[in-house]
Amino acid sequence: MRTHPKSTSLFTKSLFLMLLVVVMGISGCSSRNYSSTSSARSNPAASGGAAPIAETGDKTLTVAISADAGIDQLDAGAYKGSMNVHAMIYDGLVEYGEKGEILPSLAESWDISEDGKSYTFHLRQGVKFSDGTEFNADAVKFSFERWIKDPANSLNVATAMESLVVVDEHTITLNFNKAYYPFLTELSFARPVRMISPSAVEPAGDINGTFVKAVGTGAWMAESYTTDQEAVLVRNPNYWGEMPKLSKIIMKVIPDPQSRVLALQSGDVELAGGQLGKIPIESVPVIEADSSLSLQIAPGTNSHFMIFNYHTPALQDLNIRKAINLAMNKKSIVNDLMNGIGQEAKGLFPLTVPYVTESNHTWYGYDKQEAKELLAAAGYKDSDGDGIAEKGGIPLELNFVLQQAEYPEWKSISELIQSELREIGIAVNLQVLEPNAYYDALWTSKAYDLILYRTYDDAYNPHAFLLSLFHQTPEAPAVVWSDAELEAQIDTAVGSTDLQERQNAYDSIFSRMYEEAMFAAIYFPDELLAVNQRVTGFKPGHTTYSPIYWNQLDILK
Repeated sequence: MRTHPKSTSLFTKSLFLMLLVVVMGISGCSSRNYSSTSSARSNPAASGGAAPIAETGDKTLTVAISADAGIDQLDAGAYKGSMNVHAMIYDGLVEYGEKGEILPSLAESWDISEDGKSYTFHLRQGVKFSDGTEFNADAVKFSFERWIKDPANSLNVATAMESLVVVDEHTITLNFNKAYYPFLTELSFARPVRMISPSAVEPAGDINGTFVKAVGTGAWMAESYTTDQEAVLVRNPNYWGEMPKLSKIIMKVIPDPQSRVLALQSGDVELAGGQLGKIPIESVPVIEADSSLSLQIAPGTNSHFMIFNYHTPALQDLNIRKAINLAMNKKSIVNDLMNGIGQEAKGLFPLTVPYVTESNHTWYGYDKQEAKELLAAAGYKDSDGDGIAEKGGIPLELNFVLQQAEYPEWKSISELIQSELREIGIAVNLQVLEPNAYYDALWTSKAYDLILYRTYDDAYNPHAFLLSLFHQTPEAPAVVWSDAELEAQIDTAVGSTDLQERQNAYDSIFSRMYEEAMFAAIYFPDELLAVNQRVTGFKPGHTTYSPIYWNQLDILK
């Protein structure tokens, strides 16, 4: 069947229940700009028109990034280097749009077989790589064959691929051994699925050749690079889409969050934040008070939540899990601890995630009295007056693990939760670990009763996160919560080629999670970026690896 790209959207327009927020223009004073997002990139070439080459002049933007861009390792078929720069230099066959809508990129359209196992892509014609070499079906085959057989690669688009067939110069078919609806979603990832020129390796065109330099079809290409200092990108003169308004982007490495804010204030950088390098919540008032800066806030696609260890005897009781959920004042977490930025969590994923709707987007509210009643129903009561409930003489005491190196806000959130759980009779011991020890506790040792974690972002939700954390593997049981009924529902969702069947499966998944209180939802963070007022055309992207529509940015002289 011929599938028009728009018809492959993960939701029909009636299901696009995004919370729309107002885009406030950049003015001469500081402001919070609640920016909405669009499901299609501005790209005349994508609709058949010629790509305009604007008279943009020499316009340079300096951006703060938290870590080295790794330009010398930026192989499209590998996982090294900055994902953000990957997505600027390399294009994929498709692009991830608003709430998971799959949009055309290097493929103008595609056909999906009735059994969901074959995808035929019709490639955009007249496209060249940044070095002038031709983009065609052979280049696509070359790009895929360099990485799909790597045993370390766990993407289904790689492990399930049986063959790549070049039909003609501008048509290629990918054949898989199973039906799996997120194939297209995985093809939108920043890596390793994007297209690289056969001339980027030595010997040229050898799928086993050594990576030499980043050569893609994207709007940007590398001009210079200094390890741990900066990467300089310039416009790709051969770009097939709308030519960027900027001529150059300097990505300056500033590891410390507070130093990034100071660099913004001094004018050393003109843009920072989001996945490029987080802006501390406590710096928001400083940015808002600076007339040279504008704070941009966009709805995020991840959530932060509490995992229960299902091997802990007390947490095997549904009443206890419900009580913990009900005891947490999630509105207070957002309003008092997060400066009002973000939303209280209502389920595992926010509404920005595919298949999450108003009707299946629900969770436990805040009711301390009901929480106490549930503890009593589970047989726990404070018999000695110390404020901690006991059962059979054993106090209800839980170890709560977290880290703050990556998420400094988790410390204050955990302290508030600790206080609130004590109010209903649960003693909580906080354990702040270094990242390595934290991830060992999460994935290996299971040395926790409660642990803070976060979901993945954008294109990895909901399917990839559910498979990774709520589904058993051949080697291990589910990480978050082991439940055979839930795993069967996840299998149904990812294997269905029917949109309504998938939606029904996800409805069942979210309902099952709620009924069994499989975790404790906490909050949905927003993405924060700060922009100098000289920068115009700012528009947030739909993914962490494309956080900004770079091609639309301009800078006032």
